[in-house]
Amino acid sequence: MLSKTAENLYWAARYIERADSIARLLEVAYRIHLIPNATTSYNNEWDSILQTLRIKEEYLEKNKVIKKEKIEFFLLFDLENQSSIFNCINRARENAKMVRTAITLEVWDAINITYHDLETYSKKKYNSKDLPEIIDLVKKQVNLIRGTILNTQLVNDSYDFLSLGTHFERADFTARIIDVKYFILLPNSELIGKDYDNFQWSLLLRAVSSFRGFKWAYGNSDIGYYKIIDFLILNMMCPRSLFYSIEKIDHHLKRLKKFYKKKSKAEELANTLHANFNKLTVNNILDSGLHEFLERFIIDLSEIYGQLESKYFLGAEK
Repeated sequence: MLSKTAENLYWAARYIERADSIARLLEVAYRIHLIPNATTSYNNEWDSILQTLRIKEEYLEKNKVIKKEKIEFFLLFDLENQSSIFNCINRARENAKMVRTAITLEVWDAINITYHDLETYSKKKYNSKDLPEIIDLVKKQVNLIRGTILNTQLVNDSYDFLSLGTHFERADFTARIIDVKYFILLPNSELIGKDYDNFQWSLLLRAVSSFRGFKWAYGNSDIGYYKIIDFLILNMMCPRSLFYSIEKIDHHLKRLKKFYKKKSKAEELANTLHANFNKLTVNNILDSGLHEFLERFIIDLSEIYGQLESKYFLGAEK
C-alpha cells in the first residue's frame, strides 16, 4: 500500500472518532443544562469540554467568555476551529476521497451523506434548539460509518489502518477526559466520594458511552472513582477503556508486521505498553498518581504514533 493511502485511511477514521467524541461531550453538557439549579456544574462542564479538547485558549481568543450558545457553535460548525464536528467530518471526507479505491462504496456513501447532512445545518443560522437533533445525527451517522467499515471492508491492511485511527483517537480522548474530570471538574478533594463527585463520574461515563456498560459490569452499586478507574482504564470488557484500545493497537500493528513481513518500532512499543497494562492494578495507578499515569500514557501513545508515522506514512524507518 502507498504510504499516503495508509495515512489517509488512518486520519479518516481518527477524524470520524473525534467527531463522535465531541458530540457526546456536547450531549453531556446539554443534559446538565436541563437539570434545575445546576448552574455551577453546567458552567464547569462547558469549561471542561474546552479543556479536554485543549482548545480553551483558542475559543477565548475569539469569544472572550464561556457562553453556552457560542461554545455549541464553536464545537459544531466553526470553520476556524479545526476540531469542530463539521471540520472533522469534512477532513474525514477529504481523506476518504483521496483513497476511494481502498474503501467500499458503502463506506464512502456513509461518510459523504454525513458531510452533506451537516452541511445543510451549517448553512442555516444556528439555533441552540437544534443541538439534540444534530447530536443524534452525528452519533447515528458515525455508528453507520463504523458498521459499514466492519461489514463491507476486506480485513486487510486498509482495515488495519482504519482501526488504528479509531483506537488511537479513542485512547487519547478517554485518557484526557478522565484527567480533566479528576483534576478540573472536581472543585476540591473534600468532595471525593460525595454525591457531587459520583454525579460527575456518572456524567463521565455518559460522555464515553459507557454508563449502561458500567452498570452491567458492577451492578447498581455506587459510582466511585476506584471502580471508574478500573472500568475505563483496565477493564477489557469496556470498548472505551485504555486497555481495550491498547490491545487493539497492538493487535493491528502485529497484523501489519505479519502482512508486510517487516518489524516496526511502533509494534515493539505497543507490545511493551500492552504487556505493562497486563500487570497493572488500580492500586498501582493510584500509588503512582492518576494524573501522572495518564500523562505518561498520553506521551507513550504519542511515541507509538510517531513510530507508526515514521514507518508507514513517511517511510523513514526501513
